[in-house]
Amino acid sequence: MKKRIGLSEIAQMAGVTRMTVSRYFHTPKSVAPATRERIAAAVEKTGFIPSRLPSMMSKSRSGTVGLIVPSFSNGVFSDIIDAADEAARAHGASLLLMHSGYDPQAEEAHVAALLSYRADAVILCGAEHTELTRRRLKSAAIPVAELLSVTSMPLGISYGIDYEALFLRMTKTLIGCGRKRIVYLGAQLDPRTLLRQRGYETAMKEAGLKPRSLDTRRRSNFTVGRDLMLEVASKGPLPDCVLCTNDDVALGALIACQSLEISVPETLSVIGCNGLNFCDAAMPSLVSIKTPRREIAEAACQRLFENLASGKSEPEIKKWRCTLRKGGSATEKEQQALSEALSSL
Repeated sequence: MKKRIGLSEIAQMAGVTRMTVSRYFHTPKSVAPATRERIAAAVEKTGFIPSRLPSMMSKSRSGTVGLIVPSFSNGVFSDIIDAADEAARAHGASLLLMHSGYDPQAEEAHVAALLSYRADAVILCGAEHTELTRRRLKSAAIPVAELLSVTSMPLGISYGIDYEALFLRMTKTLIGCGRKRIVYLGAQLDPRTLLRQRGYETAMKEAGLKPRSLDTRRRSNFTVGRDLMLEVASKGPLPDCVLCTNDDVALGALIACQSLEISVPETLSVIGCNGLNFCDAAMPSLVSIKTPRREIAEAACQRLFENLASGKSEPEIKKWRCTLRKGGSATEKEQQALSEALSSL
């Protein structure tokens, strides 16, 4: 294997000492202009990137922020990644991105890695963690943000949505519109999916109706949603509304309705969650609860860097409102009622 270029090789090419090259990277104005030009030429020729480890070891901050997301394939998290990356670059920091696959043990290992890299702050997507993860982040004494879900015991910033209350209100609203055989379709069985399901089931029980939830541990996608809807239709009675944990599942349910020649929204309504862009491409276009993911991430990152600058990090909880992404998979009456319900939640 070819030897990695180091400061010594750059110094030899530029005809200077290793210490001069080090000063060039850390305090360039302390190096004579002609010497800087020779070092810059050597750096450009070799493509050399200096190690940040010595600088990190000598400073209280590393200039990095860690972000752990549950999924790279789920479009829900792309807005969060973009917002965190833009915020990091705007503050002269680098984003360390990691993937947990909805596994708390994987998140635990990633948090340990980020802390070993001396990340200045950590952003998590969710509010449920292992006890060891919580202890490590508390002892690290760095700003922490938990996004999307809210918790009564935050590690720092807790910006998100009360998914249980959201689906409780949505289900009650649909019942009020005359839908009595509402089915909930869930996938992945991550904490947010289970909170949505709990809200739905509570509303059904309070109305004297029997909840009917179909869940799978498979990761959500169009095929999963189609399969769940086909299973619902095969076991009867046919529902008059399908409330889905996310838009992937909802679009799959729409596809199943088309194959079964079920009229939407006349026979049944299909409603998703998150309001992803592909909702408008569905046939009919998908009605969905639009979650303000980017706004949540932008606000949390802004507060995160404010806390870094001030050295203070008080726990903060903030719940965000959702809106309705309108379409053709629910009746006009239902959409009007859902919009009003969301505006007052």
